[in-house]
Amino acid sequence: MEKVEWQDAYCIDVDEIDVQHRKLLSIVNEFFDVATGHPADYPIKVGRCLKKLADYTHYHFASEEMLMERYQFPGMSQHKEEHENFVLQLSAKVPQIASGNQAMGQELYQFLLDWIVNHIAYSDKLWADYVIAIQKSPEEENRVYRRPGA
Repeated sequence: MEKVEWQDAYCIDVDEIDVQHRKLLSIVNEFFDVATGHPADYPIKVGRCLKKLADYTHYHFASEEMLMERYQFPGMSQHKEEHENFVLQLSAKVPQIASGNQAMGQELYQFLLDWIVNHIAYSDKLWADYVIAIQKSPEEENRVYRRPGA
């Protein structure tokens, strides 16, 4: 098992989200360092790293969902469900990971990596292509946006 570094192939061509995806992968790789580091350091560092991951994931998912809502992406509810399922899966794993089980931490890293890379490549690329197509349309220039709930 080794770290996976950002590749241009992960870009979905929505700059704000590509920056967030890079940051998310960076945090996942920080988790890799904790999960594969010295066993004595694991219990000290794992909780802080999981908190950072959870906080950034929440921020990132909210950003994506705001963009999908703004552009009225028809697959938004399914995409939000994917986000919710990820959070539930992660939440279910956290107690064992945080208890000091470094092997489980390594398994979590692989889960995180697989989920994020696949989610970017398929689900995020789908809504991004939709948004990009709308942005390129002539009607987009005259579109008025309202914040959700406004």
